[in-house]
Amino acid sequence: MNYIFGPVPSRRLGLSLGVDLVPLKTCTFDCIYCELGRTNHKTKERREYHPAAAIVTELQSYLEQAETLPDYITLAGSGEPTLNIGIGQIINAIKQISQVPVAVLTNGSLLFLPEVREALVNADLVLPSLDSASPGIFRAINRPVAGFDLGQIIAGQEAFRQMFGGQIWLEIMLLRGMNDDPAELEKLRQVIARLRPDRVQLNTGVRPVVEDYAVPLTPEQMAAAAAFLEEGVEVIAEFDPATHAKLTLSDADFLETLARRPMTAQDLAKVLARPLAEVLKRLNQLKNRGLITYNLHHHQGFYFYPRSQLSQPASKN
Repeated sequence: MNYIFGPVPSRRLGLSLGVDLVPLKTCTFDCIYCELGRTNHKTKERREYHPAAAIVTELQSYLEQAETLPDYITLAGSGEPTLNIGIGQIINAIKQISQVPVAVLTNGSLLFLPEVREALVNADLVLPSLDSASPGIFRAINRPVAGFDLGQIIAGQEAFRQMFGGQIWLEIMLLRGMNDDPAELEKLRQVIARLRPDRVQLNTGVRPVVEDYAVPLTPEQMAAAAAFLEEGVEVIAEFDPATHAKLTLSDADFLETLARRPMTAQDLAKVLARPLAEVLKRLNQLKNRGLITYNLHHHQGFYFYPRSQLSQPASKN
């Protein structure tokens, strides 16, 4: 598959079928905490990075053959999906061929454009992010392409809320010593009141990050920040896939999933509903064959599969 990946476990969306609308790391931001690595094509140019017709054709073919439907079809993947000028066409086409809800995972940077807001209006769920309410902190954490103004981004998200009838779940990535002090949290609380999202979800850099100084908060600090911001603000919990077990256990399943997101052996064991010992055995085989790598991040071991190898054939055994 050229544009579709998964389904993969999501801490927020259950079993999510991902759709890549842009090439790897094509984004308006170069966030210091991104688990996919540095942005190698930082841009604000909107164009047809991947053709809408080809994406819809591949998705329709997948859905026709799928034994189990995902909880969401998620437009996200490798970069900022709203950079693809065909995103509205893709959403509308998905609504014609499937009853699966459509989610859009976006950094929210382009919602100041009326055409982007209009393109997303038929989605079921939009998940924008906003990591700071202060311009200097915004630039330090998100490292946007030149020309972006934080006030403009916030105004765009506010305007989208006014016209969008679906769900909006706002994600805030908190990092120790950067955007977690009371003064910054108070500014965020005021912005949240303006944006009126249906949910506010706090995250932190517990997975591999671009910069070592993107340090995660402790669970206690996250809980305190959630309580400070607003009643009902939630800390994103680890995904529990008990009701979404995948039955296949092929090399291709491992490699494609790890190419999209580094995972621990425990993550994969839960996703595949297999004993941890069995999963560790397969991971060790893949590592010994040089197909995946293993690295420690904050005392947790993560397995990686370089995306450059995605085009190489993987065993189905």
